[in-house]
Amino acid sequence: MEALIIVDMQKDFCYPNGALYIQNAEEIFESMKKVVENARDRGMRIIFTQDWHRSDDEEFKIWPKHCIMNTWGAEIIDELKPREEDYFVKKRRYSAFFATDLDLTLRELRIDRVFICGVATNICVLHTAGDAAIRGYKVTIIEDCTKALSDYEQSYAIKHMKSVFSAEILNSREFIKA
Repeated sequence: MEALIIVDMQKDFCYPNGALYIQNAEEIFESMKKVVENARDRGMRIIFTQDWHRSDDEEFKIWPKHCIMNTWGAEIIDELKPREEDYFVKKRRYSAFFATDLDLTLRELRIDRVFICGVATNICVLHTAGDAAIRGYKVTIIEDCTKALSDYEQSYAIKHMKSVFSAEILNSREFIKA
């Protein structure tokens, strides 16, 4: 079975007025909407991860405050239209597996392959993909549905996931055709 993991597509990261906006994140909205619609049509499980911090989180020694729990910035972007039947994983660190029930959820759903997209490619997507791979999941990254902090970081993260985690790299057109 397969699942689509959408990493941190939250207003603080994806909208220009967000607290930790990723430059040009909106460039991936349209391809991601198509991927989500196609995944729904295929009966895939949709899992949204959300950075979910207390206002005094230790991470704010590294990054500006962002995605404070229960705030506008922590919400999934409107364009993706999450549904009640979707799964939501709230996380405090980069990997969606660290100190969450994501692995348990995937195993209960009998998922063995995960397609991953979202932001930031070089941070939360990378660490989630790595943790999925070391747990035995087949990992596929939908490259044009990811965005990093820079072109260099995007390129590095994709190469790293492919070479170190044996992740398959697809684009949204290839995902939809599959």
